[in-house]
Amino acid sequence: MGLIAKFVHGLRSLFQKQNIESELDEELGGFIEASTADKLHRGMSAEQAARAARVEMGSTNALKHRIRSAGWEAGVETLWHDLRHGVRTLLRSPGFTLIAVLSLALGIGANTAIFTLIQQVLLQNLPVRDPHELVTFGKSLNGGVLGGIDLGTADMFTYDFARQLEIHPGPLHGVAAYSSFSPKVNVRVPNAVAAIQVPASLVSGNFFTVLGAKPLLGRTIAGFDADALDRSAVAVVSYHFWQQSLSSDPGVLGKTITVNATPFTVIGIMPEAFHGIRQETEPADLWVPVTMIQDVMLQPNLLRPRDFYVLHMVARRSPQSSLAADQNWLDRQIRDYVRAGEGGHMTPARQQEIRRITVPLISAAHGVSAFRDQYGDSLVILMAIVVVVLLIACANLANFLLARAVARHREIATRLALGSSRARIVRHSVVEALLLSLCGGLFGLIVAFAVTRTLIAFVAQGATFTPLDPRPDATTLFFTFGVSILAGLLFGLAPAMYVARAAASPGLVTNTRTAASGGGHGGRWWPKALVTVQITLCLLLLVGAGLFFRTFRNLQDQNFGFERSHMLIADFDARIAGYKPEQAPALNQRLLDQLAAIPGVRSAALAATPPISFGSWTSTLSISGYTPHPNEDMGSVLNRISGDYFDAAGIAIIAGRSIRSSDTASTLKVAVVNQAFARHYFPNGDIIGRTLKIDISESGPWQIVGIARDSKSGDP
Repeated sequence: MGLIAKFVHGLRSLFQKQNIESELDEELGGFIEASTADKLHRGMSAEQAARAARVEMGSTNALKHRIRSAGWEAGVETLWHDLRHGVRTLLRSPGFTLIAVLSLALGIGANTAIFTLIQQVLLQNLPVRDPHELVTFGKSLNGGVLGGIDLGTADMFTYDFARQLEIHPGPLHGVAAYSSFSPKVNVRVPNAVAAIQVPASLVSGNFFTVLGAKPLLGRTIAGFDADALDRSAVAVVSYHFWQQSLSSDPGVLGKTITVNATPFTVIGIMPEAFHGIRQETEPADLWVPVTMIQDVMLQPNLLRPRDFYVLHMVARRSPQSSLAADQNWLDRQIRDYVRAGEGGHMTPARQQEIRRITVPLISAAHGVSAFRDQYGDSLVILMAIVVVVLLIACANLANFLLARAVARHREIATRLALGSSRARIVRHSVVEALLLSLCGGLFGLIVAFAVTRTLIAFVAQGATFTPLDPRPDATTLFFTFGVSILAGLLFGLAPAMYVARAAASPGLVTNTRTAASGGGHGGRWWPKALVTVQITLCLLLLVGAGLFFRTFRNLQDQNFGFERSHMLIADFDARIAGYKPEQAPALNQRLLDQLAAIPGVRSAALAATPPISFGSWTSTLSISGYTPHPNEDMGSVLNRISGDYFDAAGIAIIAGRSIRSSDTASTLKVAVVNQAFARHYFPNGDIIGRTLKIDISESGPWQIVGIARDSKSGDP
């Protein structure tokens, strides 16, 4: 019989039992009749022939059982009986079953929740063609506008260098550029009452080609869209923006949306899974040509040659080239670019410095993600913690099931005495454990969904849309199923081994104590081992949690240097609302006056960056009366503030005075430095009255008029 015929016959045996039983009876009856006729032909009497035929065939039921057991359907039927027996057994103890399922739901659900985030944050490839061939120039995590440094010092690049590599990619299959951050832009769509703010990404003309990303509708930005400044005001929109703001209208292609008061034509819509190369908590909703940067950033001259570093770069490697060769080629391009900008004669020290410049090529198969860099280690730690929680639950349930197996010793002994095989009883025990774990896994998916939503809301920090999805995908479901099976086998191992070693006859005698109940060595070993494992894992978990909690409290209770209570921070950009630079001073003063007039407001101030900000303005400085050491880093974090800032932030002035409202553009340019700055450059305390120049600013010099208490300005 062929495989297909066996499969079909097995299905008939499962779903048409009566028909198969009748056919089997007919076949066996036909055999007896044929055997009887043969024996009659040999001279036996009718009674002798019938008896000999039945003896020759043997027990009808036994024969039918052997015939049924020969097919694959017998295993399925046996499993079905075991499942029904396991369900009945668990339903007889609803309290135990409920506690076991809830314990497993918490353990498996926590593992599923963390794995869902790990899979999306750390393991998921970009939804593009051959993502393993993509590399970025450096980590590409920092964003903003840099200037006054050598190319290669940071992972950011100028437009003219990016354009040079786009035209001549060398051994690479393509080099593209994109903005180092996704600025919020003011967008008005057709028939909308109000404007909305969405993140936008500036990209080179070959960005989508290098990534290997195809649009859902329309086309992507092409080379001719971004080969000259202000050449082509076109935009590609995300699937989310198309759904939420454009009502999923396929006729939007060719229509105009207004971005920061500039009309842009929608030319394409990207698939739902595509969010660009930057995997952010709030991804870009628009992609526009990098040559339209002035309309998006509302800042001129950002693409001037050898001036501002605003772009990150991504490339597609050839499978035939080696990483070392590609790296050497990139380093040569960067060093040649820096040398060309030096102009005249270079000192040997400067030549040696340029020869050390390098920007590593880093795999971009998973995209670029500051989110991954910030939370990756935390997710791995959380995964280890929830694995320990699941192991504790498994040890606990193993002890419960072992106690149940001991209590059912007489039942097991009776079944063995009646002829049931030891393997069948062990299988019942394992099936019962797997039923518990699979039910726990099913409810664990509900727990995982709730936990994942909570974690995503925590890390999204109020973002209206984030690509992180709490819904489990096929990979997550497979992971949950695998964890459920593994957990069932883990906590079902001890009772199964106990059942396998159970004896038949001792359990039938009423006054006989079993090895487990009587204190035998074999019966005592498993419970003691399981309790020891439980206590060890619980201590490990509690000590680790205590250490993490103490670290968290220490971080919270550290001296931040400013007043954290009763402080409100609002972020705004007047340029997006259409204000011109010359209108900013009047607007700022009007805002301060109206805020200060609100009852309960003690003071109000403006600052380019608030305390604890991940964005900062940095520059190298030169200070009167101070001679830098060779290769000394003269960089400092800067902030632009209005009068009353130190009072509003609760930062004490240690010496001199603070910046006042009377310090304006028409008066003396003044600056306040912190204690660390003063101690480093002038430990004798004579820094007040000296002047400094900010290298990336054409205005100045600035006179130091005060010293403020040290405060945290970045990551706490």
